[in-house]
Amino acid sequence: MNTADPFIRALTGDEAEQTVTLVRSYPAAAADVWNALTTPERIARWYGTIVGTPPRAVGDEFEVEIGQGMVRRAHLESCAAPSGLSYTWWSGDGDPGLVTIRLDAIADDETRLTVQHDRLRPHRMTQYGGGWEQNLVALADVLGATGEADEDGDARVGRWELLGDRPLDVRLAIDAPVERVWRAWSSAEGLASWWWAHWGDVAVAADVRVGGEYRIEAPGQGLAVAGEYLVVEPGRRLAFTWTWTDDEGQSRDEAVEVRFTAADAGTVVSVRHTGPWEDEAPVDAYRQGWGFVLAQLASSVH
Repeated sequence: MNTADPFIRALTGDEAEQTVTLVRSYPAAAADVWNALTTPERIARWYGTIVGTPPRAVGDEFEVEIGQGMVRRAHLESCAAPSGLSYTWWSGDGDPGLVTIRLDAIADDETRLTVQHDRLRPHRMTQYGGGWEQNLVALADVLGATGEADEDGDARVGRWELLGDRPLDVRLAIDAPVERVWRAWSSAEGLASWWWAHWGDVAVAADVRVGGEYRIEAPGQGLAVAGEYLVVEPGRRLAFTWTWTDDEGQSRDEAVEVRFTAADAGTVVSVRHTGPWEDEAPVDAYRQGWGFVLAQLASSVH
């Protein structure tokens, strides 16, 4: 990752509910990061002050003062030290979001942290995207990762506004049952049967689970796409980060969500692709690309 910008960002979801995902690494052992996430004294330094009794078991409710007298209610949904936790979080207007935090030990002294905030209304997405960035920069200081430049909050929010400005939506009705279409997406073998199938040198690797990675590469064309699975709901939904590589370089902060809906004629596949696009050129290029590969998918499962 670029040290000037330590985050990988992803915006997924649809017009009704959206998900903000942030991924970054810290130069600290997983046990230390877990301690900073769960010890009230350290939580206060990067997130907010626990009001009253802190949560001690799954099912506990608790409150957090997040500044300027704002207190928010939360409910602990899961807790598995030191790999992750989740909690329902009620916003100021009462909307319940779901926050999931996952820790992956990269080395004895390096930990990868993934934060997903689900069930956000679109008008809340930018606020929470920028807020989580600010919190995770503060967490870096708690963990001793000094030297990160402070940044204006408007700049953080502006990045998430850009991510939400030009979503690309592509839909295709396929004459095949959901189970067959899902299988074509949910393994390396399935993807290899249709993705860029017109080229003979395509290599596909896919570990289809939350946190698993995928890579599809066409060496002869100088093209590759890779990323990490964020959501895997069999037969219903996939979401993943997306890094496109060609002779012009690599894309950044792009994400894709794919939904599978049973229909009379088979399956409707809905793709939403987001990225920090300042004009329509990337949208138009991806629209053409998605149309082509989805047509290959339809032919392979028919």
